[in-house]
Amino acid sequence: MEEIQEMIISMLAIVVAFSIAVWGFGVFFQSDFFVKGIILLFTIGIGFISHEMGHKYAAEKFGSPSRFMMWPQGILLMLLIAPLGFIFAAPGAVYIFKRMNTRENGIVSLAGPMVNMILFLIFALILILSNIFGFGLSSIVAMICVVGMQINALLATFNLLPIFILDGAKVIKWDFKIWLGAFIIAIFMMFSYSTIASL
Repeated sequence: MEEIQEMIISMLAIVVAFSIAVWGFGVFFQSDFFVKGIILLFTIGIGFISHEMGHKYAAEKFGSPSRFMMWPQGILLMLLIAPLGFIFAAPGAVYIFKRMNTRENGIVSLAGPMVNMILFLIFALILILSNIFGFGLSSIVAMICVVGMQINALLATFNLLPIFILDGAKVIKWDFKIWLGAFIIAIFMMFSYSTIASL
């Protein structure tokens, strides 16, 4: 139960920080803040938590106990930096309580970005199918799909960067070809979401 509470707090903290970074403190007093909050909750909030849950469940498949742990210091830093227009999304992460070999660690690391890719595909399919079959989407649902594609493409691409502390470096250590394939897909998503959104 405590883990779920920490995930909810972390998700809400990201929504607040993102709102401040994009629209400033005045957004909380705007009449459409509730709508904007819902859009962010279903895009960056769910995108972040789903990414972490990808790591968690992949680790548990290898028999490793794991737990999402909130970082109060990370939330504070994220909120302090947000007024500068920059998001440092570090409200928490999944801790894995078992030593893993290179292959296991690579698969667990890849699981997070893969979840973001799946979410991107879901949002994209909703937009594409609505266009093909001519069923209208409400403005909120359409916006959730567009922002959802953008956020999940960004999360997948950023986390697959070959930098030591990110998922990409661990995937490369396991299998360079798999990392390269995943990274190319993520880049493609980054450049294709606007085309899909304009359908």
